[in-house]
Amino acid sequence: MKSLFSLPLAAVAALVLATLVPAAPLPKGKPAILHDPFDGKFALDWKVVRPDADHVSFKKVPGALVITTQRGSIHGKSQEDKLSEGTLAKNIHLIDIPFTDPDWSATTCVTGFAPDTSYQQAGLIVYDDDDNYLKWGYEYDWQSGRGQRFLLVAETGGTPVHVPPDANESGLKKFWLRVTRHGDKYAFAWSGDGDKWTAGAERTWEGKGKRVGLLAKNGGNKDAAEIDAAFEFFELRAVPAGK
Repeated sequence: MKSLFSLPLAAVAALVLATLVPAAPLPKGKPAILHDPFDGKFALDWKVVRPDADHVSFKKVPGALVITTQRGSIHGKSQEDKLSEGTLAKNIHLIDIPFTDPDWSATTCVTGFAPDTSYQQAGLIVYDDDDNYLKWGYEYDWQSGRGQRFLLVAETGGTPVHVPPDANESGLKKFWLRVTRHGDKYAFAWSGDGDKWTAGAERTWEGKGKRVGLLAKNGGNKDAAEIDAAFEFFELRAVPAGK
């Protein structure tokens, strides 16, 4: 290598500038991953729709957020629904999407949830309001009258569409749920071990999709028992375009 003293002055200046100026600035703003381990308290800034503290606990299952189901619905025109008699779902826990990039994924794990009555359910929700949302959950299979199933409910303007996945499973003691957004397309998946994922459903949805979170409820069924859904964690992750 030549000595600096043997190089032209312009070349020396270029070397010094390259040394002092980094190739690219460090990224600024929000972290690419938000994680709440539910370790006895909230680690993220949750907003709760119709909070009911009597049905939420960090003590029932240490290291988990337990939401106890209760009567309440957001299905269709819930305030006009004869089944729910206008009783709206409570304790919908939501996180504002902080990322500049519109693409993201949200994941959770639920344990100890064994729905055995119509409309008992727990899972993830992408929520604009009570009439515009995507709900991806595990529920009692009221159509077959036995067991459990995963189900996507996509609602726009108070009109719901049910999208059952091709591959389903009943009797799970523990399950993982994930929703991934790419623009206006949403992909839903489930897992029985947190490692191997099964594609659940896909949906194009024109909602804002600025909030995502958790819910557990009994729908409008006034005869359904209140049961616990223990959420072990919640993770929100920015997804680079094309991933």
